[in-house]
Amino acid sequence: MAKSAEYNLGEYAFPRGWFAVAESAQIGRKPFNVHYFGQDMVLYRGESGKVVMLDAYCPHMGTHLGMSETSATVTSATFLEGDSIRCPFHAWRFGPDGKCNHIPYFHGPIPEKARLRSWPVEERYGIVFCWHDPEQLPPDFDLPHIPQWEDPQWVRWESLDHLADLQHPIEIFDNTSDIAHLTHLHGGSGVSRYENEIRGQFFYQRETQGADVPDVRGESSNSMTTLGRYVGPGMLFSHFLEANAIQLICHTPVEDGQARLWQACMLKSPTGAVDETARAAHKRFRSLMCGGLMKDAEVWKHKRAALRIMQLPSDGPFGQSRIWYSQFYNPRNKAAGIVARVEGKHFARGTPAFGVCDTPDP
Repeated sequence: MAKSAEYNLGEYAFPRGWFAVAESAQIGRKPFNVHYFGQDMVLYRGESGKVVMLDAYCPHMGTHLGMSETSATVTSATFLEGDSIRCPFHAWRFGPDGKCNHIPYFHGPIPEKARLRSWPVEERYGIVFCWHDPEQLPPDFDLPHIPQWEDPQWVRWESLDHLADLQHPIEIFDNTSDIAHLTHLHGGSGVSRYENEIRGQFFYQRETQGADVPDVRGESSNSMTTLGRYVGPGMLFSHFLEANAIQLICHTPVEDGQARLWQACMLKSPTGAVDETARAAHKRFRSLMCGGLMKDAEVWKHKRAALRIMQLPSDGPFGQSRIWYSQFYNPRNKAAGIVARVEGKHFARGTPAFGVCDTPDP
């Protein structure tokens, strides 16, 4: 399991960005324990409805806030109090900002160091996303906007499909500039046009390939055009034009050198209503998307780390894409200079550029 330093990505083991950490339905008035970025955290839903994510260990004596079932504090009505949570051991209470705001047996000033890291979180599309930044600065880009989520003609995803825990997330990201694997791993009659584009925190993949893909009616199309966009290093949002479908791929670092992979997809109803026909089409497309990603995951799980790629001109722009990706592993004040080295469009020799498309990028 190769680590970020071995890939020579930058100063930090974990990148800056938005990352999926849970499904909204998993978070309620009981701590939900997670482990990402090499550390343990707890999530819970405050009385206000807001999702709170805090480091898991009380600064008093190191107690895990979410790992007790029998504590008198945990079984009391004050364990989750408003938007705050108490430590199971001594009932220190921490607010959603991470600060200790009550110690039941102490009436002096609460020590300034009595605090937990509070993680910025956003709840969208049935998913809880957290902002991770090694410098602990506020977000400098937003989560993607998915207008189709509010369109009643679209069948939404109901949950994230957890596909696998894999090696370093750069191996997953490499797919977005890997034109050759589309045919030789996934099949089809070849890629007819292809390009990548780098713009600040966004990385685009646009391509058309010969493929036998079901549309919303369950019929097949002999080609598939995909407009994909990475929003930071942790999520890829893709629009499949012929299928009238959307896929969200999320991968979140668990440890340095290990990432968790999810996918979810949406489909536009052929009738304009979310009925049984539309749900059946969505089920078929979801199965297709999961099956396709599991072909990749099978390779990722067993391959040796690609610390150096023996890149061919017709492979796709691995080198430029990894430079773009490295901006998130370095101090924010270096990001613009890193991106400036590779900003613009990049191609694979032997395959025509994508060109103009009437449908805007996602």
